[in-house]
Amino acid sequence: MKKKNESKMAAVLVSMGLCVVALGAGMTYYTWSNVKEPLTAEESPASPVTVAKSPTLDTAKAQREQMSNDDGEAPDPTPAQEAKTTETKTTSEQKTTEKSTAKAQQTVTYVYPVTGETVMPYSVDKAVYDPTLDQYRTNDTLCIAAEAGTEVKAAADGTVAEIKEDDESGRTLVLEHADGTRTTYGPLAAEGMAKKGDTVKQGQTVGKLDQPTKYQAALGSHLVFAMEVNGERVDPTKKLEK
Repeated sequence: MKKKNESKMAAVLVSMGLCVVALGAGMTYYTWSNVKEPLTAEESPASPVTVAKSPTLDTAKAQREQMSNDDGEAPDPTPAQEAKTTETKTTSEQKTTEKSTAKAQQTVTYVYPVTGETVMPYSVDKAVYDPTLDQYRTNDTLCIAAEAGTEVKAAADGTVAEIKEDDESGRTLVLEHADGTRTTYGPLAAEGMAKKGDTVKQGQTVGKLDQPTKYQAALGSHLVFAMEVNGERVDPTKKLEK
């Protein structure tokens, strides 16, 4: 009886082992049957994503060299920028023109800087005799006789624009006036002469008359007076009031 029960138990264990083996084989088959083969390039549903790469050292150097070789020209302005630039330029030109026009329209009266006889007149169209050079020549100044040391007055309100000195004319002073006219006085002594940048009133002393230079000696002691409008010498007697 005991042996019979042991035989049955062995049979049951063998059956259970076979079931376990069968179950394991089934699971293994199921697992392998569900493993998919990798897709080929043709079967891939979409192209792979490309990830941007940082430039190599050589690429970065090449880009830097290209930037350094750039001509540095600014980009072409937009129409709005061009219009603004043109408008600014036009406005600036208008202001300059208006300023020049207003300056020219100012009325300035001029008086003689010294009192004396004219020893050599203004004459640019006809030659006049120069006793120092002993020849006839044109003259774009007005020479007025006066003793050395005579106070020379400003012909009109103005500002000392220049002080010049040379062998021919000596030391001369240039005044600029409100209407743009410039008047020149010389030769003047260094002592007591107005300085560049000084503002003077009509009739105010700008300096004292000096001895004539060797190029003007034959005319005796005198003031050389000149008047300039728009860069050109004009006849002072046309503007001077006695």
